[in-house]
Amino acid sequence: MPWSDTRRAAWIGLLETHKRLTRELEAELEAEHGLSISSLELLSRLATADGHMLRLTTLADAAGLSLSRVSRILDTLEKRGLVERRADPDDTRAKQAWLTPEGLELLDAAQETHFAGVERRFFDNVADSDVETLARVFKPFRRERRVNP
Repeated sequence: MPWSDTRRAAWIGLLETHKRLTRELEAELEAEHGLSISSLELLSRLATADGHMLRLTTLADAAGLSLSRVSRILDTLEKRGLVERRADPDDTRAKQAWLTPEGLELLDAAQETHFAGVERRFFDNVADSDVETLARVFKPFRRERRVNP
């Protein structure tokens, strides 16, 4: 079944908007804080977890990233002193990521930058009534944010 012009415009618009905004927001985060959007998400998930700590597998699942991708991101964050990997006391085969105070401090600054960028690049260009529509439209696709095992 061929798509209508409206469906094509909606789908391509969603993809183009995501691609452009992600690229612009990530460039800003990299320039100001040396973080990717994925790094920001991992730090954020650790910040909201009990004790600022999560098993790597739980962190990967919650972020929708592969364990190897999370491990590579954590390598970079660990070198900067933003996270530490620790043995899981309940399972010696598993590792946990712990957010350091320095990581929490950087996260606060980076989130401020990120949220301001989202406001400027996205919300300033969308009417409030359209934001309500978008929230309703995307609700069925939202993955609930889980941070604890």
